[in-house]
Amino acid sequence: MKRPGFLIAVAGVILIILWKVIFYISAIDLALGFAFFVLVPLLLDEVVQQADKNRAERWLKNVMQSSLPFAGAGAIAVTLPSGGDAGWWAAIWFFYTLLIAFGGLMRLLARGFRPIEEAIIDIGLIYIAVGGMWLLISSAGWARYLPYSESIIQLTAIHFHYAAFVLPLVTGFFGRYRAEENRIRKRYFLRPYAVLALGVAVGPFLVALGLDQGPPVETYSVTLYVIVLAWLCIWWFWMSVDFKAWISTALQLSSIILLGTMGLSFLYSLGLLYETEWLNIGEMVRYHGLFNAFGFSILAVLAWRGVHAPVRHSYTAFPISQLRARGYVGNDVVSRKEWISRHEYVTGLIPDWRTLTSNHFNPERVEAGVRDFYLHTNSYNMEARVAWHKGFRWVSRLIRHVTNRFGQVNIPASGDIQMEGDLVSISDHKDGRKQVRAWIRKDSQTNAPIFTALYSYHKKHEDAYMNIALPFPRGMMTGVLKPVEDGKGGLLLTSHLRKDARGDEGIYFTLGDWTMRMPLREWFHVVEEKEGKLRAEHHLSLGRIPFLSIYYTIKKMK
Repeated sequence: MKRPGFLIAVAGVILIILWKVIFYISAIDLALGFAFFVLVPLLLDEVVQQADKNRAERWLKNVMQSSLPFAGAGAIAVTLPSGGDAGWWAAIWFFYTLLIAFGGLMRLLARGFRPIEEAIIDIGLIYIAVGGMWLLISSAGWARYLPYSESIIQLTAIHFHYAAFVLPLVTGFFGRYRAEENRIRKRYFLRPYAVLALGVAVGPFLVALGLDQGPPVETYSVTLYVIVLAWLCIWWFWMSVDFKAWISTALQLSSIILLGTMGLSFLYSLGLLYETEWLNIGEMVRYHGLFNAFGFSILAVLAWRGVHAPVRHSYTAFPISQLRARGYVGNDVVSRKEWISRHEYVTGLIPDWRTLTSNHFNPERVEAGVRDFYLHTNSYNMEARVAWHKGFRWVSRLIRHVTNRFGQVNIPASGDIQMEGDLVSISDHKDGRKQVRAWIRKDSQTNAPIFTALYSYHKKHEDAYMNIALPFPRGMMTGVLKPVEDGKGGLLLTSHLRKDARGDEGIYFTLGDWTMRMPLREWFHVVEEKEGKLRAEHHLSLGRIPFLSIYYTIKKMK
């Protein structure tokens, strides 16, 4: 069964033929129309593999399925002479590219910059809006307000529809295949591909900078970009033997075409440097532009669609609490909002250790006292020593000013604090997760709220996670922590994404239906010092920069 993007692209080819027969269409216009009608739906269709699980990909799927009317508007814009009418039609296509860019941005925010192959795809999705903007400038006749010729603006529009959109996406699809092969072979060579992806991501702006500055900047920037793309072509050509015949041939041909056209770009920029016209702009459009559009692009896109390498992991496709606060959270939000399940009495943060048992975690290797704490949390007292790291102590005052108004994550200044907590069962029906219980922690002396956290768990593939939701006004922060044995009987709960980026671990914030990964990391380590006494450390960092540590002494009540 053909995927929907392919069927839309076939309809687009028919419309392009009719367009060409009825109207006089220049080479630049035809290349743009080919991107509108064919390449955009084919590429978006390949990006979207988990639309039923991921909000951003559902958005992109809907955008892809509605592409033809917008592509038609773009075609009308380039058919009409530049001016008011053409500008309005171009604005419709620009709006469509903004929809694509929004989907790419939300994918990126939901997942972060790892894995790199998905990040380069998202960057390409965002870049196409730049191409839509330059098409609007060209079609509306705004070139006269800029220090560029009309042809340069048209070529910039093409550049950001191809070099800045098609190339990053096919580079990302190549990265998906490479990641899958490395998973099978248990090898994770990230750096070479990361350098290549970075070059592909910044290359379009290097070339644009060169066009703006002229020689010698243009020569140097184009040379650097040519080196990056030559590396990509050689890599594709070398690995093409791993695929079936038609895919192998398509990759080899696309590599040869790209090498040839980028060689022409280098000769053109070199000619400008030495003031020798080896190639004029018309020849560049004819050989470089058209061969890339109707040769390299379509062959590369079809080849990688044929490979159809899977995404490493279904990101942000885990259960998220459906409960929301509307204002102040505080100690009583669960009763005030009637989230409590009154028919069930709970004593611990987890119902039993089977919920977190997986192929990668065996709770039997954790000391009995640590396991008992999570099953009978109400039976323990907690004393904490808060330590804001140097450089963040002044920030802590600002943070506390905000969190005090929320009554949530209200971490006090550095020093000792006595905590007390209550555990209550939460309605699974209202929350949307399994066996949810709220742990409400407050300052035992002032009764000031510190944390109100809703504990649950989820399992995916071969892993189990602790799924902890913290209600905020209009939103929900979710900590997805993976349990790990420390090898000495202690328990480590970590949000650090593993090396191969195949997991749900992380700190997320959900606003409405959109979930975004936050640049925060945390890990929680619990060990048993002696019977009835535990020691725990809770560390938080901004990226790799630590900013807060909390040290707990946990004692069982007699």
